[in-house]
Amino acid sequence: MSITAIALASDYAKLQQLVETSEELTPEMIADTLEGIEGALGDKLDAAYTYVRNLEGLAKTVDEEVKRLADRKRSFENRAKSIRQYVLTCLLASGQDKLKTTSNTFTAAKGRANVVIDNVDLLPDDLVAVQTLVAPDKKAIKEALENGVDVKGAHIEIGERTLMVR
Repeated sequence: MSITAIALASDYAKLQQLVETSEELTPEMIADTLEGIEGALGDKLDAAYTYVRNLEGLAKTVDEEVKRLADRKRSFENRAKSIRQYVLTCLLASGQDKLKTTSNTFTAAKGRANVVIDNVDLLPDDLVAVQTLVAPDKKAIKEALENGVDVKGAHIEIGERTLMVR
């Protein structure tokens, strides 16, 4: 039966508590037990982190594949757009606005009206939407709070502990 890493960690914590409260354990007994638990826990954590690195490698591979497929998708879309333009050019060159075949009906539709802005500054105010973006400067707020400045509406909170592996 395999012992899980979390069970080993729990045993390690229990042993530390027992060491603090018991006077019956000899230093040799404590050292041997700790060495066994630490070695087993270390092996389990190494194995877990090997799996983490494998998953990160897979995620990177998937990310690269997503980029490759996005490039391929763009290529297909550009090719389709080019062929669509070619079909329109052929239809217009034939002097026809509409052509029916057994599979399709091709129609050269009229162009749509698009608004082109030549100079935004010359537009009347009632035809311009004003957008204001308010975003806190977290770096400056953190610096002020760390320097003892009271910043209303903000405070520093210590986040959760994270794992660092070298």
